[in-house]
Order: sequence, then C-alpha cells, then structure tokens
Amino acid sequence: MNAHTYPQLSADLNGKTFDYIICGAGSAGCVIAARLSEDPAVSVLLVEAGHGDTPDMVSTPLRVIDIWFSDYDWGFSTVPQKHAGNRQVYWPRGKVMGGCSSMNGMIYVRGHKADYDAWSLQGNYGWDWKSVLPYFKKIEDFEGGADDYRATGGPLRVIKDYEPHPVMQALVKAGVEAGIPYNEDYNGETTDGISRIQFNIKEGRRASTAAGYIDPIHNRANLTVMSGARAEKVLISEGVVTGVRLATATGSVTLNAAKEVVLSAGTLESPKILMLSGIGPKEHLAEHGIGCICDLPGVGQNLHDHTFLPMVYESKPDYPFPTDPNLPPMQVHMFTKSHPDMAVPDLQPLFFSVPAYAPGQEGPMNAFTLHAAGIRPTSRGEMRLTGASINDPVALDPNLLSTQYDVDCLVTSMKQIRDLTSQPALKDWVTREVYPGPEVQTDEALAEYARSFVGSYHHQVGTCAMGTSAMSVVDPELRVYGVKGLRVADASIMPAVPSGNTNAPAIMIGEKCADLIKFNVCASV
Repeated sequence: MNAHTYPQLSADLNGKTFDYIICGAGSAGCVIAARLSEDPAVSVLLVEAGHGDTPDMVSTPLRVIDIWFSDYDWGFSTVPQKHAGNRQVYWPRGKVMGGCSSMNGMIYVRGHKADYDAWSLQGNYGWDWKSVLPYFKKIEDFEGGADDYRATGGPLRVIKDYEPHPVMQALVKAGVEAGIPYNEDYNGETTDGISRIQFNIKEGRRASTAAGYIDPIHNRANLTVMSGARAEKVLISEGVVTGVRLATATGSVTLNAAKEVVLSAGTLESPKILMLSGIGPKEHLAEHGIGCICDLPGVGQNLHDHTFLPMVYESKPDYPFPTDPNLPPMQVHMFTKSHPDMAVPDLQPLFFSVPAYAPGQEGPMNAFTLHAAGIRPTSRGEMRLTGASINDPVALDPNLLSTQYDVDCLVTSMKQIRDLTSQPALKDWVTREVYPGPEVQTDEALAEYARSFVGSYHHQVGTCAMGTSAMSVVDPELRVYGVKGLRVADASIMPAVPSGNTNAPAIMIGEKCADLIKFNVCASV
C-alpha cells in the first residue's frame, strides 16, 4: 500500500464554501468523508490538524510504540490523579492522517453486543446491537470469511492468520489449562475467552482509516483533503452553523458550510472546539470570557477510560525478542469476568511479548508483560478548558480508580494473570514475576500496586455523550442539541465505553453518521 501525502491547508481556500466540512481525519472522520463524497453532487472537505504524510514508524506494525512522544503524537497527559498516587497519566493521541487509527495497536474489537443494547436502553434509538452490526460488517474485509457476524470486501482488512510469537502461543495454551475457553472469533457470537488478536493490517502495513478509506479515493473531484488545519471554532449565526475557522501555519482561514459541519476531532478535542465556539457549560465558559451561545452542561463531562496495569515476567536469558516488522508485539488477549455471576466480561487483559514497564519501573529486557485491565469502569471525570485559545491546553481528569469496583477489577485481573502464569504451558517461559513481585500478595497490597502504576488502555470516551438526558450533548442522530447543522461523530459521543478496544466502534460511528446525514439532510434539532 502506498500512502498518499496530503497538503497543508492554505489561505487560498479562505472564504470557500463546501457542502460538508469534517474536522478531524481520524477513525470516524475519514469514514464520513469517504462515504459522503460517494455522492458526486455534494462537495466535501476533510481537514486534519496533524501531519499529512505517513512515515514508516506509523505504517510499520512492530514500530507502534515509536510514535509515542514523537511529533506525530499530541502527547496529552491527565492532571494528577488523586486516587492513583497523584500521578499524571500519559495519553498519546494521533497527530496524523487517520488519527488514533494511525498510532494504536491495530487491535480490532467490536465490543460486546450488550454494550450497544445498553446504549439503546438509554434512549439512543438505532444504536442497539442489531442496528449497528450491519455497520460493523460494512467496515471489514475479514480474512476468516463472511458469516452471520463477519463480512468481506470492506475498506479495512482484518487479519487473524499470522505466525505468533512463541510466548504468545504458550499463553493461549496456559489459558486453556487454567479453564479459560479458547475463542476463535471474539468478534463473533461471543467475546468470552482467550483469543489470538485480530489486527487491522494489510500486506504487512497498518490499515488505518486514512489508508483504507481515503487513500484509495483521494482524487475524487468532489473531495478535498487538507492537513495542518486545526479547528479553532464553529461559526454560528442565529442558531445555525455557517462554517468553521481553522488555524493554519500561515494564519486563520474561514470556510463556509452549505449543509453541515461534523466534528470528528476525538474525545479530547471535539468538546474543546464546542466550548471555544460557545457551546458548553455556561458558567465554565464565562470563566474564560467565552460568550455562551448554547448552554450544554454535559460538554466535557463523563470522561472515562479503560484501565491498564503491567505485570512483568522475567524469562530465560535467550528470550526471543520480536523482530517481525509486520506484526505488533501484542498478540493475545482474553475477556473474563471479575465475578462469575457477572452477565458479561468486564476484564480484558492484554499480553505483550516485550517488557512494558510503567513510569518509575525498571527491570530485565528478557521479559514479557501481561497487562491487567478493567473494561467497564464506573469512575467518571471531566475535561475542562484552561483558556479561550485553541492553543491553551485542556485539563483532563478522568478521576481514575475513584470507585472501589474499578480497583477490585484490577486486583481480580492480576489474580487471574497469576493463575495463568502458573500453568504448565508457561513453565519454560516464566523465571520470576518482576512486577508486582511475589511479595505483593494481599488484596490491599495489590490494590496499592494498582493505584501506584495504573495507566491507560488509551480508550478515552464520553465527553460529548449521546443521549436524551439533561447532560447529553448530541441526540441519537449525533446532532448537537440547541444548534442546527452541527454533528459530533467520534468516540466522544459514546455514553459508556464499550467492553473492548474503541477503534472499531469509532469507525462504526463514522459509518452510521454518514448514513444519518445522507438520509436526513435537513439536520434540524
């Protein structure tokens, strides 16, 4: 696959009108632009705030961690977390075409069907599992073939047949020995069990939404794709969105939208754009001298994330470090329950064939990491402005581990991982537990370890939550309450995070948003 390079937006476009303007060429934005531009009668502009090229470190699966802390990473961090050792937690986000689909682990997970049925039960009509399954199928070109749950021929390749690292093979065997069923397809009828991971990889290269949706059709006459243009604010006149103002390397550019503007800038940026545009909590906007056009108290609220906690195991001296450039270093995960009476899994430990030490940890390199993980968090936080400029940082407080349930989930996940590593299949691979270490045994000690080293699964959602309550930001058709001609379509609209990696659900949101626009052109609220 040869990636296309997209030019930076220039002042030459100032004042130009497009039917649709999509701000953010990430997991959802690329999808929306590709689908809307299928109609040659409309003009579509897709703008990305980050880079327009795709360097080797982005497209090479094994180099997934190289993107962190680079210029292709927005490099967010939380405020100090009072329930997690008063630490700031690093949140990488993709500063490049494809957004986080260009810097994540390429792990393809839809989540449990109950996640979407729960959204629907909150008044979000059309978001139940039966309704969203066709969109998930529309996304994929699944290596395993088509059936009632899977599909082929979609824009994104999903692979399952690859030569795994030997310790990953041993982990699957150990899971079965520990009584965890092997699940051939966790994106099929059920998620439960231990599985080899399915990846968005095509011909040995990362299959981002930029690569799958935009690169093949970038020369459509009615589609304009530009990089280096960060949305400063949405322009609104008498309750109707008229366009956007974008910050570029050469100054601000104003563009007009004849039909709609769609914010697909992500969980951390879409609510910021809304607030800078005067849409959000009135009192908070006033703190920064921003006039309130629409008082929506839910903007920036409901911020939450999956938790992630490393357990590192030293292996034999000649431990084989992964070298296949076509595969990421994480290849096995499992969906399990923190209590046997749970209706659905709430844990998703993820296994790396490399040592992945948390900040403040160190140890041998001949090691691998099994991450404990909670995927139904009950802790909730918020995103707040620190100033009235797009260049002012945001204050991100997910309020990690503020509920006992979230702590207990990590403790249980660690215990399950210890059971796994004690199985015969791993006898030749495990020399000792480096972290937490054999001296950490009681629930209280494990909980303290969790608070000291918990990190992010990088699945932040919820800050422009979809729903029908007073705290909802968008309606079930993704239209922002109180203004016309404006939608949000990215992970920020998720009322609750799905039980699994969030990239596939974000892409699904993009697919559904495109259809909502196509079949409801008036976009009135």
